[in-house]
Amino acid sequence: MYYYILLSIFAVILYMMIVDANVAAYIDLQIKMLGLNIRRFYWLLRFHPKNPITNLIRKIEYAKILRQIEKDMKNKNV
Repeated sequence: MYYYILLSIFAVILYMMIVDANVAAYIDLQIKMLGLNIRRFYWLLRFHPKNPITNLIRKIEYAKILRQIEKDMKNKNV
């Protein structure tokens, strides 16, 4: 029963897309908007300043860079 309902909904949408090109353009824009919102959410999770996982990763990267600079400075002075 569930599949028949889904099939009928998609059939109606497909019929509307065939009859009116604006419906197809609207559905295309909505799919693009969904993809854009997913990418936006991913960027928010990845680069938000209060995200503890990202802060930990950045802290480790900065510590690694600091150790490399200290090592270079020590080798340069000797």
